[in-house]
Amino acid sequence: MTLRAFALLAAMGLTSSIEAAVPLEVLPARTDINWIGISTPSADVIWLSGSSSTIGRSVDGGASWDYFQPASADLEFRDIEATSASEAYALSIGKGGASRIYHTGDGGRNWQLHYRAGSNQFLNCMAMSETGEAWVYGDSVDSLWSMVRGADGRNWLTARNVVDSKPLPGEGGLAASGSCIRYKNNVWVIGTANATTARLLIKRDFGIRFKAIDSPLPAGPSAGIASVWPFSQRHALLAGGDLNNSEARPRLVRYEDGEFTPLSEPPLAGALYSLTVLPDGAILVSNPDGAALLPAANEAWLRLSEENIWNSACVAGHCYLAGKSGYVAKFSWPAAATD
Repeated sequence: MTLRAFALLAAMGLTSSIEAAVPLEVLPARTDINWIGISTPSADVIWLSGSSSTIGRSVDGGASWDYFQPASADLEFRDIEATSASEAYALSIGKGGASRIYHTGDGGRNWQLHYRAGSNQFLNCMAMSETGEAWVYGDSVDSLWSMVRGADGRNWLTARNVVDSKPLPGEGGLAASGSCIRYKNNVWVIGTANATTARLLIKRDFGIRFKAIDSPLPAGPSAGIASVWPFSQRHALLAGGDLNNSEARPRLVRYEDGEFTPLSEPPLAGALYSLTVLPDGAILVSNPDGAALLPAANEAWLRLSEENIWNSACVAGHCYLAGKSGYVAKFSWPAAATD
């Protein structure tokens, strides 16, 4: 179905049927795991991370899966960044040394602990560039930023003096989907939470420090920016909200040339957890109330699912959704160009 056909259906009010809008294929992943992190280095290769220290990998588009447990079952892997079918980095969260980075170079058969955070350090999300540079964003500690940088994917060091201003009291992140930091288009972007203002932190790949910019997204405890998507140093999308107030707005905002513009609200209740932009400009968001897609040429949202979905990823016209109780699904978006 073409994008014009989707827009026509929306205008006629015929997209209320979830299945009729964009058919989803539910994949046979383990149902005893809450899947939170997802990474798709290619259309057929999918990596998942989640509860019970479990990692999942498929090399056939989700038809079959292999499962791995890099550490003791009490860890929760909120983020995974894969570079291929063989190599991936997994981030677990928590204090007391539970925030860790594990690496595999042999498709998950063996995992090495690359970084273990201090007892008072809580890491939220991780992103990697094509060159292997990585940044991990964590909650501030003792009025200092608490991040981790890996220059080459092998050596990881704590970074504190990396923002042009000090953190606000309590400033940290939302580890809902592992996407509060992202690298794209030679730009690193971070979304903050839990403080009096939700801020956008942005840096070019050759820059020394992140620039902190106040945003209009809901702020306060358990509120802020959960997911980011950079287009350039002056242009990004931000998604989030307030986990304690489902009516808090705005939840989806465009930042461009110093201005913030709220976008049309998706048909999902509560704070948004994940944000994915397809190559044609369509916007995909998800949270425990489901998933929704906004076609690039149309202001009418398509409701895709009512499942509890924490994360999404798209590559080469194939999109994958991951969430609670083992839910994993995929769909094809006809308007998406091949990456």
